[in-house]
Amino acid sequence: MSISFDLDSAVDVLLAARRERRQMAALPEPLRPADIGQGYDIQDRLIARIDDAVVGWKLGVGSAKLKRQSDIGRSIAGRILKSRLFGAEATVELSFAAPATIEFEIDFILGDDIAPDHSGDARTRIAETRVAFELVQSSFVDRRAAGWPSFAGDNSGFDALILGDAVEAAAIPNLLASLVVSVDGEAKAGVATGEDVTDPYRAFDDLVALAQERGMVLPKGSIISTGSASLPYAISTPRGEVAASYLDKTLRFRVEAPSNLHRSLP
Repeated sequence: MSISFDLDSAVDVLLAARRERRQMAALPEPLRPADIGQGYDIQDRLIARIDDAVVGWKLGVGSAKLKRQSDIGRSIAGRILKSRLFGAEATVELSFAAPATIEFEIDFILGDDIAPDHSGDARTRIAETRVAFELVQSSFVDRRAAGWPSFAGDNSGFDALILGDAVEAAAIPNLLASLVVSVDGEAKAGVATGEDVTDPYRAFDDLVALAQERGMVLPKGSIISTGSASLPYAISTPRGEVAASYLDKTLRFRVEAPSNLHRSLP
């Protein structure tokens, strides 16, 4: 794609927001991507300049309702960064002193590479299914108002992933039927229903299609976080314990406000 905007300046603005822990309303108008492809061009350059290892992909805006509202037609992807990957019981410091969206998700681990020229059913490359929480925090105060291409450029609002236990794929329907997401012991959200549902396998297919279009390899061992299986919940308190109860298990972590006004990126 021919870049008709100042790509590096757009990345400069996003990096400054991350370092200063400062959200903005939108990118300056001359730096805004015109479409989702330009948004991904910004994301590619942003990730290269952050210089953090990529361990997988996150997907969002993948429910029937959000796909229709976004006018993108598929889930919007971002990279999962190694420095922001945590295990159960971790304490996670937010990137911004602002509300964060909590999403309980179904994740896949790839058992083999998926090349851009892959043919056949890419789902056969899924080796493991896990549960996870994603924390979404964009550099934009209102990511919808800033525009979905800009949101894609901002690594699709990825802040952190808390990876939980492996589950049997066949158990996913019962798992979700029993799901309760709580904050400090108070139930806040359950499973998404109706047009709010994100199908994890269709989200996975969206990523494979994107990778084919942009000539990207999805490497063996990659984590693919497929989008919110729960109704997203915005946590606005500076700290708290977040837990998902499902079947007879619990995935738990703590969230904390930023400890200072600046941070060093990897």
